[in-house]
Amino acid sequence: MKTIPWWECSGSRDRWFRRCIVVGVKGFVDETRRRQVIDELRPLLHQVSLPAADLRLDGGRPVSAVASYLAGHPYLPEGAPWPQYNDVPMFCVVQVNFADVGPLPGFPSTGLFQWFVGADSPSFGLTHGETKGTQGFEVRWYPDTAARSVASPSSPTPWHMASQDPGVHAPFSPVEARGVRFTVGRALPQLAEFDLAEEGDLARLVRELAVLGGERSDHALDLLHNGWNFHVLGSHGSFGDDFVHGSSLGGSAGFTQEDPRGRRAYPSSSEPAGQVLITIDEDVYDTGWGDHGIAHLFGDPAAVARGDLSAVRYYWDAT
Repeated sequence: MKTIPWWECSGSRDRWFRRCIVVGVKGFVDETRRRQVIDELRPLLHQVSLPAADLRLDGGRPVSAVASYLAGHPYLPEGAPWPQYNDVPMFCVVQVNFADVGPLPGFPSTGLFQWFVGADSPSFGLTHGETKGTQGFEVRWYPDTAARSVASPSSPTPWHMASQDPGVHAPFSPVEARGVRFTVGRALPQLAEFDLAEEGDLARLVRELAVLGGERSDHALDLLHNGWNFHVLGSHGSFGDDFVHGSSLGGSAGFTQEDPRGRRAYPSSSEPAGQVLITIDEDVYDTGWGDHGIAHLFGDPAAVARGDLSAVRYYWDAT
């Protein structure tokens, strides 16, 4: 008996082509609907978003000691001591001049903020237990910078001079001063920061976006979580160009492991002191914070503007 190849069988060929057409049409319809869902989601996402400002490298070296920059030598007026932790000079993570930021709701419009961390161990000052988040770092606030700084941003700091000694660490590299710029916008919250399931049309559309993106589950909550975490949030999601993410002021906090807020000395995310002040992510460093970690400062920006830094908390984690 002679076997006839499928491509010589008109019936089989017709069925194959019909199937290709059906699959192609379905893919086109799904992609069209996905774009519609994205457009419908944008105004709803804006309603739950938070004020934030992107923090990005500006590609230059700061000249002024009162500029905004990572690492380097921060503004230090005559007579101000360099901070130390466990007898080791601390490392300056970032200096923010709020006059450079622009109008960020809830945040100061002027003033200089500095963040230092411990350099005596690879934990970069982060302790454990009841003291976690309250020790191993220092923040400083200068409401004005009329006094002259003792050094320029490119000057070696006490940390730089001690960095060749064994047991002296930096949370990231490069460790030279690098200028940063800000763009005020909005950031999307993490699921732990609001109740997405109560958001009606927003929740429905997020689930639909998850299904259109290939997620499969019989549980609505799973679709909701996967839709938000993998198809909405982040620079690679459908809204990467619409919202602030990564290194930033204000906004939301991303974690590689867990959110510490609401535990021990960390205020909950619903309290003023549980707001995000600064996030330093891997988009502004080469290596750092353990294995591609993320560092945060939490606090009430209104309290910072008053010079009250007592409730500021520090945290970082890595994969």
